[in-house]
Amino acid sequence: MIAHKLIAPALGVIILTCAVAVTGVATTNGATARPPHAAGTSGPTPGAVVASDVEMRNVLLDHQVTVTGVVHSTTGLETVMLEQRVKHGWHVVARARNVAGTFTISFRPNRLGPHALRLDVAGAAAVPIAGVDVFHRVLASWYGPGGETACGEELTASTLGVANRTLPCGTPVTLRYRDRTLRVRVIDRGPYVTGRDYDLTYATKLALRASDLSEVWANH
Repeated sequence: MIAHKLIAPALGVIILTCAVAVTGVATTNGATARPPHAAGTSGPTPGAVVASDVEMRNVLLDHQVTVTGVVHSTTGLETVMLEQRVKHGWHVVARARNVAGTFTISFRPNRLGPHALRLDVAGAAAVPIAGVDVFHRVLASWYGPGGETACGEELTASTLGVANRTLPCGTPVTLRYRDRTLRVRVIDRGPYVTGRDYDLTYATKLALRASDLSEVWANH
């Protein structure tokens, strides 16, 4: 299998690419799956997705997500479904027709936060793929250190976290700034300046290498 890595968060696109070699293809868990076997031996289930690879897992809200992959096809007429985990199970977000053993699916996530995804072909087992984390752009300032936060924590120069006006204390928030990603908790209330969404602690600002006032990505 040949896979190309592309890191470009500003594009807001997740691409799953696959290429099948004679000796086998790489699967999402890093193992090697054999190509269809000769007659009389076991092989992939007809219609099964046999290869997929995640190239990018961080996207902006309502930006297109593109998924490609390889199917062990017998009829060339299989419909591949991209499904997203929801509260009560799995929901189909997009469909594509298998063409000569390959497929391409696109959809636009419409909610923030992590999305668990899988590929499903009727008659074959669903295949989990790496999920995506969906962000929106927010304006963040920074504050501290010193004193105690509204959530009851001591605010020191090494305290990681953010202040937000509405998210409950302890809510995990993933932040992205340029090529850096950091997962922290809500530990305080604020900011109280119109137009600003988050206050970063001093340690969080340093970890992200953010400026005094930065546009960052947040998944809440």
